[in-house]
Amino acid sequence: MYLSDFGTNKKMRIIKRYRGLTSQNLFCGLLLIFSSFCWSQSNIAPEVNADGDQIYCPLTSIPIVTDFDILDPDDTEIDAFYIQISTGYERGFDVLSLQNSHPSITTSWNAQEAKLTLTGVGGLPMMYTDLIAAVKDVVFESTSDDPEEEKYFSLTIGSANYLPETGHYYEYVSDVGIRWDDARAAAENRTYFGLQGYLATITSAAEAQITGEQTTGTGWIGGSDEQTEGVWMWMTGPEQGQVFWNGNYTGSTPNFAFWNTNEPNDLNGEDYAHITSPGIGITGSWNDLRITGDASGDYQPKGYIVEYGGMPGDPVLNLSASTKITTPKIMSVSPGTICGPGTVTLEAEASIGNVYWFETETGGVPLAVGNSFNTPVLNASQTFYAMASYNGCGQGERIPIRATVLIPPDINNGITLTNCDEDGIVDGFTNFDLTQYLDLLSPEVGNFAFTFYLSETDAENREDAIDAQNYNNAVSNQLFFRVEGAGDYCFDIGTVYLDVSTTSFPNGYVYAMETCDDGNADGFATFNLLDAEQDLLDQFPSTQGLTVSFYQDENDALLKRNPIGNPESYTNTLAYSETLFVRVDDEVSGTCFGVGQHLSLTVLQTPSFELEESYFFCSGSSVEVVPLRPFGDYQYQWYNANNTLIGEDATMVLSEGGQYNVVAISEDGCPSPPLRFEVMESSPPTLLPQFIIVEDDGDTGTITVLHENGGLGLGDYAFYLDNPFGEGGETSVFTNVEPGLHTLYAIDKNGCGVDAIQVGVVGVPKFFTPNNDSVNDVLTIKGITSEYYASGNFLVFDRYGKLMGQIDPFQNGWSGFYNGKPLPPSDYWYTLELTDHEGTIHRRNGHFTLKQ
Repeated sequence: MYLSDFGTNKKMRIIKRYRGLTSQNLFCGLLLIFSSFCWSQSNIAPEVNADGDQIYCPLTSIPIVTDFDILDPDDTEIDAFYIQISTGYERGFDVLSLQNSHPSITTSWNAQEAKLTLTGVGGLPMMYTDLIAAVKDVVFESTSDDPEEEKYFSLTIGSANYLPETGHYYEYVSDVGIRWDDARAAAENRTYFGLQGYLATITSAAEAQITGEQTTGTGWIGGSDEQTEGVWMWMTGPEQGQVFWNGNYTGSTPNFAFWNTNEPNDLNGEDYAHITSPGIGITGSWNDLRITGDASGDYQPKGYIVEYGGMPGDPVLNLSASTKITTPKIMSVSPGTICGPGTVTLEAEASIGNVYWFETETGGVPLAVGNSFNTPVLNASQTFYAMASYNGCGQGERIPIRATVLIPPDINNGITLTNCDEDGIVDGFTNFDLTQYLDLLSPEVGNFAFTFYLSETDAENREDAIDAQNYNNAVSNQLFFRVEGAGDYCFDIGTVYLDVSTTSFPNGYVYAMETCDDGNADGFATFNLLDAEQDLLDQFPSTQGLTVSFYQDENDALLKRNPIGNPESYTNTLAYSETLFVRVDDEVSGTCFGVGQHLSLTVLQTPSFELEESYFFCSGSSVEVVPLRPFGDYQYQWYNANNTLIGEDATMVLSEGGQYNVVAISEDGCPSPPLRFEVMESSPPTLLPQFIIVEDDGDTGTITVLHENGGLGLGDYAFYLDNPFGEGGETSVFTNVEPGLHTLYAIDKNGCGVDAIQVGVVGVPKFFTPNNDSVNDVLTIKGITSEYYASGNFLVFDRYGKLMGQIDPFQNGWSGFYNGKPLPPSDYWYTLELTDHEGTIHRRNGHFTLKQ
């Protein structure tokens, strides 16, 4: 290979050959510690398979090469040499180190880049002979018991990161705050041993790791959607113009992309791809930024990633070589299942080497070696562990594989089910509903699914199941049933035999039950069907172990399904009369003894009659209560409010008010529900002044009768004012009553009497005309009666307050004279004072007009 020395423009021919670097090294599994395979880290030598791959047990160290040499006819020394875990690096677990004594060489391990740098002591160059010896002593070690399957190592004379997968080099250039377009230009101005630089274009997970997770800083990469929003393409390098993402953060990639969570989001016009700052979401992933990024913080560009390689005109370099180790892995597993105790076969396949089988997740000795493992006899489910091992390596990841032992259902095999031959044809064949016998086939019916078949093979394969709810034994008297559980249960198959009983109820036998209607007179009532049970059982020679069930439908009775669920409280479904089907079985053996329509239910009618809701009588008399419209010849029982029997005649004469009820009894002895009625006493009214309120402070008055508390009597009364045959009667308040004397009438609505009282509404006329024409010649005070008032005084004043006259309002009125002379026409004022019988003075003031 020819390289240019850009410092002196001197062309050098440097030929470097790295022997042993084209082979792939293998990285094997976890150290196996037991008596026959126990070794220390110091005595483990690299194992090589037929392909030249090395073998390594995790938690130990292994040289990264089996041999190494440098052939350079021009030089004998070098300034630095770089060895990097370029693919499959696991930070915090993986490390490269130099073993043994190499006094002329010093090393530096960079955990960020996964790179080991070898340099001379004191900054001096390294002799090739010293470097070759040192590289052979560089070892890889991982503290992970489950490392990545493949790890690639690059060996190079340059400091840039080298990825064997692409053959390209990558470096991070720090430049805080640089714009994307400036970064693109800067990257294209950079070269690496003659290779053209460009902003990195990342097309694989390995490339994303070495440019993101394993670089010394984060910055711009070559992606953008500036041309078309949402269409992300590479704008640099050999992949320029290639689309790698469509849409926002919910979009998709046609090849590869490594966006951070909820990116790209085009926040404030973000069109350029950037490797996300550490600690923000997924390490090494991408986010979109504006062309300038932020001025500070996590979204401020800190630099850019330059990629070298793949550009037209690039020289062919021989700066680097690579090697690989592979960790044996369990590639696939096949758990096993068995029904009931026994041996389970488990399967596993390793990527390379053998499969070791263990009983525990850690420690212990192998139970077996090979892709197939037959467990010991198991009574319960157990987890075993498979580990991939190469050449006896005793360490590695153990993969759990479950050996499942399912519980077979508990079944009664070989049972005979016997049904009654009551289908109308006495031929030994009848229909069975096999689902009604499941409790005889297994003690735990609720945990299993039952299916029935004509052959054992069909049952095994679960094919051609019969209709278990309507099967006739004319097809076959032998069936096979499959009982299958869920979860921890498996299935089992048993045989069931079908037979037809020869016993039956006596011909014409029917047990009759009668009861009275439930009181709604609708022909329905409640029966306790168990009252018939003993008589039904007595129809068979032996009643020991026999049970009785009741059905509404004949087919249900024949097939033993849908029995009446609550026979202690059954309400007939047909009004007044219903016949039920009865079935007698031996539940232990499943034998039917008899089935048929053998229970008759009759609902007897209850008496029907009517009464008035209420009856009245006048005080001192009585009332006769007579049942109305009876539908039969009934007996009657009469009761008072205390539910005491007071009579048993067809009618009842009552002279005391209160609540009563009567029960009618039919000829069948069925009582009717109690019919309640009320008897009320009524009396003539007694109108007294204390029960009458007169409000007469205005131009008209209001008369109110206080009768709600029974002060007038026991009756229900109608009230009338002045005319007992006029309007009214429904009210006890009379409004807008003109001043004067009025007659108030109270009439008992039940015809028990009437009373009347004179009521006065007090008032002074608005004017009078003392002109001797015999019309309004005297000012008379209206509505004053001695029943309400004991005395009174009426005073007349002129407009100046001078007393013009004083009279007794109970006597004649005022004539308009003062000192024997008539007063002139004018307005006059008055004061009326009335004293009631309790001594209370009622005073009112007003005015009137004297006219000629």
